[in-house]
Amino acid sequence: MMFKLDAIDHVLATLGDHADFATIAQKEADLGVQHFQYDVASGATTYFGANGYIVERQTNGHAATVARELDAATVEQVANNYVSGQLSLADAAKQLGAAGCHAWTANLKRKIIDFSGAEGKIIVAVNF
Repeated sequence: MMFKLDAIDHVLATLGDHADFATIAQKEADLGVQHFQYDVASGATTYFGANGYIVERQTNGHAATVARELDAATVEQVANNYVSGQLSLADAAKQLGAAGCHAWTANLKRKIIDFSGAEGKIIVAVNF
């Protein structure tokens, strides 16, 4: 299935800022998204589908400064709050950046999100 960025935008707009991540993931998976990676510093998202299909968003307006120092406990707390729907994407990006998180990758089939630091090392993995 070939998804388009406007279909993803429609899903996200329909669900609102505080939907739990499992709901978002299911709706995106229904479109054909298999996993995606979010870059905190640029606010860019790359969506991956079947057979190497990729859709990139250069920015979503939620770019955040990433701290040099890593605070793994804060990353875990913020990650759990974001996944449960307690934080919007904008708030999560800001707080995760302040805690030293550089990116996260959501695998919609395995239902796990890996939050990583500067060198791509996984800081925390959260199931949804």
